[in-house]
Amino acid sequence: MKTLKEVRDFIEKKDMLIGLFGMKIVDFDKGYARVSMTVRENHVNAPGMCHGGTLFSLADVAFACASNSYGPLALAIEMSISFIKPVMPGETITAECTEKHRGRSLARYMIEIKNGSGRMIALVKATSFIKEDSNCR
Repeated sequence: MKTLKEVRDFIEKKDMLIGLFGMKIVDFDKGYARVSMTVRENHVNAPGMCHGGTLFSLADVAFACASNSYGPLALAIEMSISFIKPVMPGETITAECTEKHRGRSLARYMIEIKNGSGRMIALVKATSFIKEDSNCR
């Protein structure tokens, strides 16, 4: 069984999107994670707003942290996103992932993405498959 610190260190070292997007793991606990980033010019779509893929990627990293926090490898099998409010370059956004149910092989999560004012900008539902025979290492 891996410790929280070992799992967090593994994700921070091996997940290349964290560095590429300038993400920061703010909070990390069993079944919970908060990840933030500042939207840069290279994160925008053609109309100049934060690209939906950027928001999805931030949510996906928070989801990876929360779902793998127990040690066994957990892989996404389903995610859906609802976009609520546009985000502009320069804004700091935070994805907060909370576990809603964890069974033997499946776990469900809700990820809320908020801007610096605490306004909801996107909501993500996610399900992971837990591989009990494989550790996050």
